[in-house]
Amino acid sequence: MSIVTKLKTIINGNQIARDSSWAVIGSAVSKCAAMVVSIIIARLLGVEEFGEYGMVKTTLFYIAVFSTFGLGSTATRYMAQCNSEDHLSIYNLIRNSISITLITSTVMAVLLFTCAHLITDEPHLISILRYTSLIVIFNAINTTQLGLLSGLKLFKAIAINNTIAGVATFIFGIVLTFYFGLVGAVMSLFITIFLQCICNQIVLARHLRAIRGKVDSSKSTQSSTIKHLFKFSLPIAMQECVYASASWIRVMMITSFAGYDELGLYTATNQCHLIIIFIPSVLRNVILSHLSSSLNNSTLHKRTFKTMLRINLYSTLLPATGIALLSPVIEMVYGDSFVGLAPVVIVAAISSVFESICDTYIQEFISRGRNWIILAGHILRNFGSLLIALPLLMSFGNNRGALMAYGAIMVAQILYSLMLHILYKRTKQAK
Repeated sequence: MSIVTKLKTIINGNQIARDSSWAVIGSAVSKCAAMVVSIIIARLLGVEEFGEYGMVKTTLFYIAVFSTFGLGSTATRYMAQCNSEDHLSIYNLIRNSISITLITSTVMAVLLFTCAHLITDEPHLISILRYTSLIVIFNAINTTQLGLLSGLKLFKAIAINNTIAGVATFIFGIVLTFYFGLVGAVMSLFITIFLQCICNQIVLARHLRAIRGKVDSSKSTQSSTIKHLFKFSLPIAMQECVYASASWIRVMMITSFAGYDELGLYTATNQCHLIIIFIPSVLRNVILSHLSSSLNNSTLHKRTFKTMLRINLYSTLLPATGIALLSPVIEMVYGDSFVGLAPVVIVAAISSVFESICDTYIQEFISRGRNWIILAGHILRNFGSLLIALPLLMSFGNNRGALMAYGAIMVAQILYSLMLHILYKRTKQAK
């Protein structure tokens, strides 16, 4: 039996393997396209303007993260626990999740539009932030949609939609940046996210049509569903708020103490970081979905956790090692204006390995509803890294700002992974 045949047998006979393979395949196109386009955009814009692009992109996406009110993970967890025959709960969950996300993201988009001048004093960046605030809404809805689709275990549909988004990223990112520069690069973000949002909604609408006739409206539990969603989502929303605000403050610190050149290096390094944690990030919803649905089977639950922990660790170690070794080549590929990128990439590679370990523990605690523990850890990790970075940026920011920022992230990530492991062990012993 050939290796390919064996692999097909394993995938077809194992639900986790099948879901994971679809998740990886679908995101591979999207992530690879994003990486290639990022390099091309960096070369077209140059390090300083690419740093401005990074600031705009970071601001928009981190505001969008908070505006979902934690409903991405919440939707996955609750949907995975729903009985497939409980059509009323599924129907209410889909409609209420999208409605809540639409309301909260619209509020955040309006705030961004009116307060853009408080984020930066550069007139052209203020205009870009205001006219692209719609990205906040569509990115938030997209996050919740992916959470719902993951809970329904529709990973094949997610893979198809991610592939479409990846192709759109490649085409629009290059063409619009070439003709319109920074404005075109930001325009391509909006087009890609809007397209993926439409594709996801088509799948969800199809699912709603299939179950609408089976829903008994006389037994509606809509108010109860909303109450449970808010209760479970609150600590997750606060986690995302902590992550988003700390990440945005870090960008502002780099800009203030080091300038847009160093922010350009930091933004380019983030692209390498995304490649390293590609599989763990793709499998995040897969892990949460299967951990949540196996809570009533302790043996299966424990086996699922250990399997995903090993997969995350090994799938990060290999690309982290490769990218660290190739860091001088990566610096050369980005162009002459990205001098000093290689050491930042190496530090980011080390940090990424520990982040992949943390991800599995985080999904484990969320599946058990222990969101407040994760919130406390997020506060310590994210704001702790800022406290570590501040004196370093003040002392060495002029020519090592990106390196100091990622060095602080690495230290905080290592400490956070140790904390989660200790908490997990204590939780097991307490049972």
